[in-house]
This record gives sequence, C-alpha cells and structure tokens, in this order.
Amino acid sequence: MSQEGTQKQESPAQRPTTYYDVLDLDRDATPEELKAAYYALARQYHPDVKPGDTENAQRFALINEAYRVLSDQQRRYQYDRTLPKKTYPLRHPAPGKVWREATDVVLIRSDRFGPLNQAMQASVPITLDGDMLVLTIPGSERHLSGHLETAANRNSILNALELVAGRRIQFRLIDGSTVDEWETLKAAESKARASSAAAAETAQQSGAAAPARSAVAEVPWDELVQRMHRQYQQLPKRQYPQSKARYLREALGWLIRTDEEIRFAGDVNEDAHERALARAIERLASIVELPPVLVAVELESMRRSGEV
Repeated sequence: MSQEGTQKQESPAQRPTTYYDVLDLDRDATPEELKAAYYALARQYHPDVKPGDTENAQRFALINEAYRVLSDQQRRYQYDRTLPKKTYPLRHPAPGKVWREATDVVLIRSDRFGPLNQAMQASVPITLDGDMLVLTIPGSERHLSGHLETAANRNSILNALELVAGRRIQFRLIDGSTVDEWETLKAAESKARASSAAAAETAQQSGAAAPARSAVAEVPWDELVQRMHRQYQQLPKRQYPQSKARYLREALGWLIRTDEEIRFAGDVNEDAHERALARAIERLASIVELPPVLVAVELESMRRSGEV
C-alpha cells in the first residue's frame, strides 16, 4: 500500500484491503483495540522472527504504515473519508455491533423511519449463540416486538444480518434479559425434546403409535401465553379500544408465527396442536375481552390476507 487510500484485492474473500483489514479490525475499532492488534501483529511479523524473509518484512512494513495512519486521529479521519461509508462483512461480529449495523442497513433500504426501525432500535442483543442472535425488548417498548416478526420484516432483518455478519444468522426475541435466562430457556427446550424422543422410542419398542412432538410444542405455546400477558400489562393506554385493537393484531402475529414454527418442525400431533392453538386463542380473547370465535375469525383473516 504505497499511499493512504490505495486498495488492492485480498484473497479469498476478494474484499478491498484497507489499513483496517491489514490490522484485522472493523472500522469502529477503538484506540485500545488498535494498539492491541498492532502489537500482536508486530510480534508475529517482526523481521527477527523470520530473518531474510522478504515477504514477511513487507508485511511488517505495511502493518507499521497502517498503525501510523490509524493511530493518528487526524490522519485516520482523512483516511476514512477515502473509504466506502460501510464495509461488510464485519471482521469481529459482536452481538451489539451486528444488530446495530443490521439496523442501519434496514433503515437505509427502507428509506423511511417506521415501526420496524423503532422496534429494531428498541431491541437489545443478549448474545450471539452460534448462528442465533438472541434479543430482548425492555420495559414499555415491548409492544413493538410484533413488528420484528411479520414475514416481510423478518426477511428484511435476516438479509441485513447476513450482509453484516457474512453468514446466515437467525434471531430470536425472548422475554428474559440475560445470558443465564437464555441458557435456562434452551435447557428447558432441550429437556422437552429429549422427553419427546424418549417417549417416541418407548412407543416404538412397544409397538404403539409414536407420540408426536407435543412435549416440544408445549414450550413455545406456554412461552407465547406468558408473553401475551406480559406485553398486555405493559401496553400503553390499554383502556382505549384502539390500543387493544393494535395489541390484538400484534398478538395474532405472534400466535400465527408460533403455529407455523411448530408445524414446520414436523412430527406434529394434529389433535394436540389444535387444542394448544385453541387454548392460546381463548387466552388472547380473555385478555382483550372478546369472544374467542371473533379472535379466531380475525386470525384466519390475517392468514388469508398474508399480513403475517
């Protein structure tokens, strides 16, 4: 890199090589991260490590050049102006950084600030567990969560996450706010799956019909019902019918998504599943003080219209 702003192609990703790439940093790296990266690379590529190695010496010179520019606030500012505003995928996709960048991508692509952007900005990343980004929405803003879960919005978020992280990442919104609560939820779901598998194996050995995944299905249904109650309690101005109407449509979106996720998983006991769905509809109806059949009618209307 003979001058500031000069770029060349890097294999295998074929992304432009910048001073940030040389030091294996993202564009928002702090001075502390910059210094740590420089010293680690300098020790690795110092000419004393491989005396007479021309390529190694050139790499060491480039590392020094990158550090001289980026460690100087004014020179870094001028250099950043020569680069594209954003560079993806992130080299170090921490949960908060991934979600923040994905939110920016969605906002830019939608070209307007709406409920989806409000919901994304209100969401707080808890952890990135493999390819699952776990989120929560705190306090009085929980009513925005439904905007993350419609089919169109979810697809937009997933595409933004893939762009930012460089791989396909799913996301999940939970009612907890800590890694421990996420681990507890995972453990409960794992236990339910193990119980269901054991029951199926026992039934198979005895020659009886294998039970479907009713034990697994209970977990998301129970979680959904708890969520409906919590979010209604935090609903602003819930004494007004228009607030209840908005909440009802959001809650129906959650219900439809839970129904689809369980069916997509396969091996569903239809009778048990329909009973669980009916119980959720009845619980939602009691929350909004409507007859269950009217809630079921609205549910089917939303399915047919493809709103979710």
